[in-house]
Amino acid sequence: MKQAKIIFLRHGECEGGEIARGQIDVALTALGREQMHQAFNGVPLPIKQIFSSPLVRCQYFADVLSQQLSIPVTTLPALQEINFGVWDGQTYDAIYQASPSQFDAYWKDPWHVANTPENGESLVDFSVRVQQGLMAVVDSLWQTLHLASELEVNPQQALVVTHGGVMRCIMAHVLNTSQNNGLFANLAIPYAAIMSIDVYWTEPSDSNEPLTKNSVSQPEVSFRLNWPQQVHMAVDTR
Repeated sequence: MKQAKIIFLRHGECEGGEIARGQIDVALTALGREQMHQAFNGVPLPIKQIFSSPLVRCQYFADVLSQQLSIPVTTLPALQEINFGVWDGQTYDAIYQASPSQFDAYWKDPWHVANTPENGESLVDFSVRVQQGLMAVVDSLWQTLHLASELEVNPQQALVVTHGGVMRCIMAHVLNTSQNNGLFANLAIPYAAIMSIDVYWTEPSDSNEPLTKNSVSQPEVSFRLNWPQQVHMAVDTR
């Protein structure tokens, strides 16, 4: 069995206040940048690969880490936040005032495609996209492990700088609770929260031969979710 770990780091506080922050491209606040730095200080090293959403609230910090750790960043559009369509960038109060019935319907059952905001991305499509992004990270880790010397560190660790909605989709996928309304309506994921999953590749049980360096196909993969963590900001008592 080979294994790896994927560590997901949500972006920090952003400019714009309490808005439907989907694919609107807003920057981190000074506090948001500090939240991410403090959160990363608790991440076990070494990190071998860095992946990021292309949105600036994630890409900024991924680029900082890339320079700090001398590791290139792989930008994955599949791991950017959901597109809220006409709601994107608006305050929740403004959205509710404009369309209270649709707003209530969406938060009651965001999986129902008819409840998707105008010009927005359905949660069904979003979930499929995120799973594709997750598997792109898994495939990259597998290729690295498959070609690595037996003397190299195992498991490999990758960091993914991403969004709360993406992390919820990955939780649902790993826990096999797809289309769970509660993960989206009732679960709070704080800024700069950390979630990790363990990735395991198991060789087919009906094979007597181990995988070789020339093997092309990836073995069966499974996941284990580790409980999300929240950064605790240091308090200056001077």
